[in-house]
Amino acid sequence: MSDDPPPAPPEELDEVPAVVLADDAARGTAIPTGPLLDVHAPTTGEHLLCVEDTTPELLCVVVDATAASSRADWAWLSAEDRARYLFTIADVLADHLRPLAVTAALTTGRPVAAGSALDGPAARAAAFSAAGWADKLGAVGAAHRPGGGVVALLTTWRTSTADALTAIVAALATGCGVVLRARPAAAAGAAQLVRLVEDAGLPPGLVRVAPGADAAADARLWDHEELVAVRADGSPDDLRGVGVALARAGTPLRQRVDAPHVDVVLPAADLEAVARSLVAAAAGGAHERPGGSRVVVARPVADALVARVAPVVAQLRTGHPLDRATAVGPLPTPHLARAAREVLDGATALPAGLPERGWWTPPGVVTVGRHSAWPPPGPVLGVRTVRTAADALPHLEGAGSVTVWGGELGAEAPAPPDPRQDALDLLRACRG
Repeated sequence: MSDDPPPAPPEELDEVPAVVLADDAARGTAIPTGPLLDVHAPTTGEHLLCVEDTTPELLCVVVDATAASSRADWAWLSAEDRARYLFTIADVLADHLRPLAVTAALTTGRPVAAGSALDGPAARAAAFSAAGWADKLGAVGAAHRPGGGVVALLTTWRTSTADALTAIVAALATGCGVVLRARPAAAAGAAQLVRLVEDAGLPPGLVRVAPGADAAADARLWDHEELVAVRADGSPDDLRGVGVALARAGTPLRQRVDAPHVDVVLPAADLEAVARSLVAAAAGGAHERPGGSRVVVARPVADALVARVAPVVAQLRTGHPLDRATAVGPLPTPHLARAAREVLDGATALPAGLPERGWWTPPGVVTVGRHSAWPPPGPVLGVRTVRTAADALPHLEGAGSVTVWGGELGAEAPAPPDPRQDALDLLRACRG
């Protein structure tokens, strides 16, 4: 099979909006539109589409219109009726999986094979699970909001379809509407989610998109009187700023910080099982572990583990994300690609034929010294050796989740993200 990336078929490109605008139904002729922001294709680094940077004035109009829709068309329904509508989202999702996977491939570099095989089932399970809470709010310490309101969902390239649907469906379950405050690279995917909700028969305008990255518009959103809660992804610095802004109004923030995942491999570990998991982590790269992937391994088994993992990771197929044989596509941002290439051995090369201006890095395994920095998020595993389980504990600081193989650490380690718990947290945040 040739390593040359196939061109994106025209019909697949047509599934991604050429220009993503703030909600047209909420726009008035006197409301100024924002500048168009360029979104570049990770595969080539070239222009892919434009996204409107929603102005503060227009963002307020979108929030007001969403709140009005929630009060007039949604919040007064019975819990059972809302549940029936929300289960329909999971039912019609099958028709949207391909457009969602293609959009993610073209805008973030997520391989379409992973988008179909992994993201699709996860999204359906998330939507179905969150819908089930609509008529059980009292039992989980949440409450229906008969007056409606708006939940803002801050989405980035990091936000998976499953996470976005969990938040959308959970917010709708309480009687609120949803405004997707999508950063430019996430705007096309957000537009696809609005189409999904409308195809499920929910009232038009109940879920709307207000794309962009204007700080003044963000500030107006965080201060808006209709805002009930916020769900956000991002870096610690970004989310710290959002948290400070929301604290002034007392608005709840449910967040997913880009913290690293750490695998701790102890001498009794099943190295075959560990190797399979680490190869999958390298293939998932920044999309599945946006905080990076770190491996802390006991010295007696370190060489054996690296010998199993490194050659398999190196053979992962790197190619165009629309090629179903591709395991590793381009990285979502150019700076991540540059940083990942810098930590790899210079002898590690990309397959011939990949676009030179794309945001590519080969997959690999890097041995990290005691005082060296961990590799950035991407298809690169950082491996650091320790003598004992106790020596692994300092390396867990700041971790978002930890998997321990072959023993116990003697300390509580953070668990991987749980979409069901995320939904419950957001439901409870919407109590008011």
